Amino acid sequence: MSDMEILSELILESALVPHENEYGKPVIKLQEAGVKGSVAFIRNIPSDAIVIKADEFPAPKTFFKGNNGECKRADFIIISEKMKVILYVELKAGAKDASHIAKQLKGASCLVSYCKEIGRQFWRKSTFLDGYAHRYVGMVNLSVSKKPSRHKSAPLHDSPESFMKISSPHHLQFNQLAAVCSWKH
Repeated sequence: MSDMEILSELILESALVPHENEYGKPVIKLQEAGVKGSVAFIRNIPSDAIVIKADEFPAPKTFFKGNNGECKRADFIIISEKMKVILYVELKAGAKDASHIAKQLKGASCLVSYCKEIGRQFWRKSTFLDGYAHRYVGMVNLSVSKKPSRHKSAPLHDSPESFMKISSPHHLQFNQLAAVCSWKH
């Protein structure tokens, strides 16, 4: 059984973002919950990608104290087995402290670790979600007028602390966010 098949069996449909088509090409529409006008589109999404609304997983506030941000989560997690990448995405309508966004990205990474262990234990697949590149993206100022996306120069965004910061995220391509150049459409 593939990783995507396990995730499809594991995660409720209501916690997933459906793929859309724009001019015959795959696209996903990400929107920050409860914030009007905060939308980002990611084009050329891999056909096998699963887009998870991480906020649908309830924060463990009745179990953890939350003093270090351990109850936070980023808004979305995008997983593609074909590209072997897990992309964590946090949307912010306004500018936020980078450490706040990093905590949310860390929380989403913990959610994936939890799902990974569920797949190993309950589906008995010892290699579930192994070998994936992890990429972290923070999109800020989502409600500004449409203009080309601006990417803050940074090292490879392979940790929550070194996330790729994007402002005005209106014309994004999946392979740019994933920083995995070997995949072909």
